[in-house]
This record gives sequence, structure tokens and C-alpha cells, in this order.
Amino acid sequence: MLINMKKIMHLNIILLILILINFIVFRIYTNIVKTKDIKVDNNIQDTILEKNVLKSYTSYLYQDETGNLYTKNYNNHNEIDIESIIKEDNIDDFNNKIEELLKLKYPEFIVNDLLSDGVEREFLIRSNELVIYFNNYSLAAEFTDLLYLKVNYNEIKDWLNFTVILDSEYENEDGFKYTNSKKSIAITFDDSPNKNKTTRLLDILNVNKAHATFFVVGNKINNSNKDILINMKSNGNEIGSHTYAHKSMKKMTNEEIINDFNKMNSIYQNIFNTDLKLIRPPYGSYKKNMLNLIPASFILWSLDTNDWRYHNSEQLVNYVLDNVKDGDIILFHDSYNSTIDAIEKLLPLLYLKGYQVMSVSELFAIKNQELEMNKVYHKAS
Repeated sequence: MLINMKKIMHLNIILLILILINFIVFRIYTNIVKTKDIKVDNNIQDTILEKNVLKSYTSYLYQDETGNLYTKNYNNHNEIDIESIIKEDNIDDFNNKIEELLKLKYPEFIVNDLLSDGVEREFLIRSNELVIYFNNYSLAAEFTDLLYLKVNYNEIKDWLNFTVILDSEYENEDGFKYTNSKKSIAITFDDSPNKNKTTRLLDILNVNKAHATFFVVGNKINNSNKDILINMKSNGNEIGSHTYAHKSMKKMTNEEIINDFNKMNSIYQNIFNTDLKLIRPPYGSYKKNMLNLIPASFILWSLDTNDWRYHNSEQLVNYVLDNVKDGDIILFHDSYNSTIDAIEKLLPLLYLKGYQVMSVSELFAIKNQELEMNKVYHKAS
């Protein structure tokens, strides 16, 4: 009788274990079916690139057969749109924030396109940010890069319909933070500053997320235009010497070369409290024995637009687009309206072709090359 009781107890334990296993399997199966039901209910057959779960929200990023990306978002398995996660009274605030962050990340012409009628937004919910993907923008045929925006919840925390854990530190995407994964070139301008022309050029560079190096002439700098140089630097551009008097260094004595550089450097020091690091000899003219006279890197060029000769903006644009290569240093002068017009047309076209436009020092830094003093550079490799 005792043996039978032991057998019954063992059987009961085994039965309980089997019931528990069946329950766990059932729950797992149910969750799988629910996940699959989302796909089946929406007739989605495309590839899932990313799945995120946040509280009762589930967010999917899909890619269709053509390579296009789109998202599906659910709250307790009910599909939702952007208005479902942003408080009704804050939709305008949210849209204004999107515009602000787009302007931080992209050039003006890209932002204007993404904010135009007909452009579709897809949003993906992550644990710390909302990612917005853009479809049907007019530049799609010319531009192969994916256009998207990451919005950290810190930027929109007061407008969300759900609670999140905020990042203690974060950085917004910034179009001036260049990457070594893209083609990069430097554009340079000689004979600066030139009052209204240079001021207009600085605005064009800024709205296109581009930087440049300006080789300035010392005797052109005075109290009425030194603010232009301050504006150059404050917007992330770079300043180098084009000598004080724009004389050919080949026609100067060693003492004259040293005195000229020191005079130019003194002007720069008085404005920025630091020394010049770069010099471009007028006409690109120098002798090898002059290199050690000046504590700076000598910057020449790999692509000369001859804009001083051809005052035709279309010709300048076409010449650069036909000849530009990764690592190039391009020579312009900001003395001519035709050059400024060309830059205004050229920068968006270079962006669409995948080029980052930056200063000389930024170019060499992105290529992991050091600019050494007393050496001559034509391009970055």
C-alpha cells in the first residue's frame, strides 16, 4: 500500500510538470501567433529590418522588394499613427521641432524638399528616440542616401503620450560633423575679404552645411571688415595667410618673406589671439629654400577653376563637377560675383553627388593625415 502511494505521488509530480511545460509552450506559441497576426492582418510580406518593443508599443521597420523603407507601429496590437503618441495640443510644437532638427542636420535645399507637400513620414519607436524616415521627396531620383531624422525623447518629452526613460546625455545630428565614410573635398578662396561678396558667400556655405578655407590678404583687413573674419571663424571656416601685400614670394628676399608673414600673423593674432597655421603663396609661386622660413603649412591646390579668367558661373560649375575627385583642394577667389553665383549652384549638386565640402584642415583630419609645418600640400589622399 505504501509503495502504491509513492507511485501516485510520483505520477502527480510528473503530471504537474507536464501541465507546467504545456502552459509555458502555450504562452510562447500565443505570443508568436500574436506577432505573426500583426503581419498577416496587415498583409505585410516584406523584410523586417528592425523590431522595437516599448511598454505596450511595438514598432517595425520594413524594407520592400524595391529597397524602400517603411514602418508599422502598434499599441496593444492596434495600428497607430504619429498623432497617437504626441499629445493633441502639441502637434504643432512637434512639427516645429522636426523642422528645427532637420535644419541642424541637412542643407537648406534638402530641408525645403522634406517639408514640402506630398512628402511622407514614417516613424519608428525606439527605447530612447523616435526615428522619422522620409518618402516621396522630389530629390529621390538624384540622391541615393537615405533621408531620416533621429529625435531624442529629451527634445519632445513634454509632448509624448507615454512615459520613457530619458538619456542622461545625447547629441542631435549635426550636418557639420563630417564622416570619413563619404567623399570629401576642400574648397578655398584667395584674396579675401571682399565685403558683400564674402558675406554672401559665408551665408551660402552655412545653409549648405559646408566649410571653406579663406586665404586672406593682410592689407585688405581693416576695422570696417575684420568682423567678416570673425564671422568666418565663428561659422566653422578656416583662415590662412595669402601674405600681407600679395607679392610673389619668388621676388622677395628671405628677410622680406619673414617680415611679411610676421606682419600678417600679427593682424591675425590681434583678432583671434592665436597664430596662423596655413599659407598660400600668391600665384602658387615659391622656392623650395623658402619653406623653412615660415612656421606654417604651404597649401596649394589640385583643381584650379581659373575663375579670375572665366567669369561664367555655369562654366565654373560644370568644370568642377566634371573634374572633382575625393581629396581635392579646389581653388576659387571670392572677388567675383560669378564665383559666388557658382558656389550657390555648386554646393547642392556636390551634396547630391555624395561629397562633403569642408576646410583644408578638416579634409586632412578626416583622411587621418597630419598637416606638417614647412611642407607643401596639393590634395589629401
